[in-house]
Amino acid sequence: MKPIVLAPMAGVTDRPFRQMIRLFGNQPLYTEMIAVESLVQNHPLTRKMLDIRDEKNIIVQLVGINPVSFDYAARLATDMGAVALDINMGCPVKKLISNGSGAALMKSPDMAARLLDSVKKATNLPVYVKTRLGWDHEHINILPFSKCLENAGADRITVHARTRADGYSAIADWSSVCLVKENLSIPVFINGNIVDSDTADRALSLSHADGIMIGRGALGKPWLLTEIETGKKPAFNLLNIILQHIDLLVDYYGKHGVYIARKHIGWYLRGQKNVAQFCQSVYAEANVEKVKNMIRLFLQGEK
Repeated sequence: MKPIVLAPMAGVTDRPFRQMIRLFGNQPLYTEMIAVESLVQNHPLTRKMLDIRDEKNIIVQLVGINPVSFDYAARLATDMGAVALDINMGCPVKKLISNGSGAALMKSPDMAARLLDSVKKATNLPVYVKTRLGWDHEHINILPFSKCLENAGADRITVHARTRADGYSAIADWSSVCLVKENLSIPVFINGNIVDSDTADRALSLSHADGIMIGRGALGKPWLLTEIETGKKPAFNLLNIILQHIDLLVDYYGKHGVYIARKHIGWYLRGQKNVAQFCQSVYAEANVEKVKNMIRLFLQGEK
């Protein structure tokens, strides 16, 4: 199997989630998307997101539009111990594209190249880019855009095989990435709709990509990267995994961690009988120990 990495996902790939994945393997993991302007403004929560000093094999993803701020953020991330940096040029969220960052950079290749150049000059680490096929299906420009990035010094490009207009709902067009791979000399990774070993194999076969990036497929499945990598699902106890994740969230976020845990609980329990009714009940509880006990009783009852 070719290399596998965890995608950056806002509100998901925080330290606790990365710690859960580390129980199963040592694949490269991305931080959440980190706004360079927030780092410049010394926002405490953003600084906390970037604090990876006691972690290994972490790639920091940065988002923004100001080359000077990227320079500052790149130097800071390098000092924190990142193994590589990644520039977000694919996020379709309105808040980002309205200021010209994220996927909007596909419409401004000159600015994209400027940002990449700024980061390259600020660090000796590899600098990657994550992007999409294009703005929409009438403006698919991934080939000239990726060539521009390669010429600007990108060390790797990951293509989310959807357009900005597709968001996360359309079926990923893996075969479109093949043309990118054929025309670039740098590694090309593929992302989108890869949720198990079968989709990983098909995505690689159609795209000829050098590696894959797993995103939402790993929600509630921190073992998925290792399962795809080895072809075998690792042994684990689901109850213990959920309880450990809750503990890590509370340790990292304090009492607020129990609220953040709710979405993860829902993802872990997908497919279980009567899960919708159970989640409605557990989401209404704010006491950590009570939440954990409710999960124990629910899973024991499912045996």
